[in-house]
Amino acid sequence: MSRSDLAGRLAISKAGMTAIVRDLLERGLVEEKELIRRQGRPAVRLCLKASAASLIGVSLQSDPVRVVLTDLRGEVLRSVHVQRHLEITACCDSLAEAVQKIQENLPDDIGPVMGIGVAQPGFVSRDRRICLASTVFGWKDVNVADPLSERTGFPVRIENDANVLALGELLFGEYAEERTHFSLVCLADGVGSGHVLGGRLQHGAHGGAGEIAHSPLVLDTADALPCRCGNRGCLETISSLKAMQGAARLAGLPEDIHLLSDVAMKGDPGALRILHRGAGALGLALAQMVQMLDPEQVIVALPEPLRAGLFGIVLKQEVERHVLRRAGQQVELILRDLPPDAFAVGAASLAAYRFLHGADPE
Repeated sequence: MSRSDLAGRLAISKAGMTAIVRDLLERGLVEEKELIRRQGRPAVRLCLKASAASLIGVSLQSDPVRVVLTDLRGEVLRSVHVQRHLEITACCDSLAEAVQKIQENLPDDIGPVMGIGVAQPGFVSRDRRICLASTVFGWKDVNVADPLSERTGFPVRIENDANVLALGELLFGEYAEERTHFSLVCLADGVGSGHVLGGRLQHGAHGGAGEIAHSPLVLDTADALPCRCGNRGCLETISSLKAMQGAARLAGLPEDIHLLSDVAMKGDPGALRILHRGAGALGLALAQMVQMLDPEQVIVALPEPLRAGLFGIVLKQEVERHVLRRAGQQVELILRDLPPDAFAVGAASLAAYRFLHGADPE
C-alpha cells in the first residue's frame, strides 16, 4: 500500500503516516517498491521487508522433527531434521542443538532471529507455553516453551499443529491479504483442524476450538472403532490415513494410499468402500463445521491421490449435499497438497505474529 492509502486505512494524517514510514524505513522493516500509477500524483508502494528478521519454526508433528529458518514472508531459508524425543529434557536438548546448527554461518542478508515457534500435537495453554495434553507424546501439563527458551536465548511459543497451519495461511498464504474467514483441515495420520474468523485464530477456552477429529460419526457403538482419545466412532477412526490404511490391511488390500487409490480406480469393491466411507464421513463433518462457523473457504490439505480420485469427488459431493443453502455466495472448498515443511513454516508464523504484533494470536 502507499503512504496515503495507509493513512486512510489507519485514520491518521498523511504527515503522521509519513513520520511513521520514515521510522520504519530507517529500521529496515519496510522498503519502497514500484510506483503506483493512478489519477493525479503517482504514489510509491510500501512492502514489509522480508529480510528484516528471520524466524525459526519447529514441527514436532512427525519424526524426524523438522526445523526451518524463514524470512518474514514464510520463505524457507534453511532446514534441518533431528530425531524426535518423547522425553521433555531430551526433546529440548535436541531442539536446542538444531536451533544452534541452523544459525551457523548465516549470510549477512539474513535478518536476526526474533523468535521460535513450535507446532505441537495436542492441546496447548492460552499463554502458548504449556502442552496441556498430547496423546502422541504422553505429555500432560508439560512446559515446553520455557526450557527451550532457556537453552536457546530466544522467546518460544508453542501451538497446536493444526492451528499453526491456519495461522501460517493467515500470515503467509497466497490470499493472506484478503482472506479473513476460513477453516483449514489437514488429513494425515490424524485429522487436524484450525479456524480463522474475522482475521483471528480461534483458540477457545481450553485450546480445542473447532476440533473435528474426535467428533463421533458412528453412533452405533457395536460398529464403532475405538479412538486414541478414549471414545469410539470418532471421525479420525474412519477418515484418517491411518484408519483407511488399517481397513485396507484387514481387507487384504495395499496399505499405501497411492496403491489403494489405484486399486479403487480399477473398480475393486473393497477399496471403493474404504475410500467412499472415509470421504463421506469427512464430508459430513466438514458440512457440520460449515454450518457452525460459516467460513468463506474450507481448505483441505491431503495427499494428491485422494484429491484427484474417488475420495475427492465423494468429499465434495457430501459437503455440497449437507450444507444448508444460504442467500449469497456459498462456501468455497479447496483441496490441495501439504508440503513437507508446512507445519514447521506454520510454527514460524507463530513467532512472526509475535514479532509483528508484540503479542500472541488471541
